[in-house]
Amino acid sequence: MASSAQLERRAERARERLTDRIADLRYHVSPATVVGDLIGNPSTLGDEILPLIAKQARNNPVASLLIGAGIGWLIFSEVRGPLSKMAFGTPRKAKRGKRRVTRKAKAVAATRSK
Repeated sequence: MASSAQLERRAERARERLTDRIADLRYHVSPATVVGDLIGNPSTLGDEILPLIAKQARNNPVASLLIGAGIGWLIFSEVRGPLSKMAFGTPRKAKRGKRRVTRKAKAVAATRSK
């Protein structure tokens, strides 16, 4: 049977290995590294990636349409200003969520005062 000192040394070595592996993963999975691996140099983007994207878009038109609509929606939601908020109003979910929090806060306050 191992002594507590041996178990502590094993645990410390395991922690060090885990720390090293996490540091390696952070380096290899960082956005800059992923983009650098994907694009490589600028000529790779035009020579390999763009034709591949175009081929995938032709082979999967529905998925491409949905992705394009999502990107358009994201851009529209970022670009629209105060006038569009007046025209579209505020989302109902935000109002409901606010009421629920208020009701919960009142219920908690009422039970505390009793």
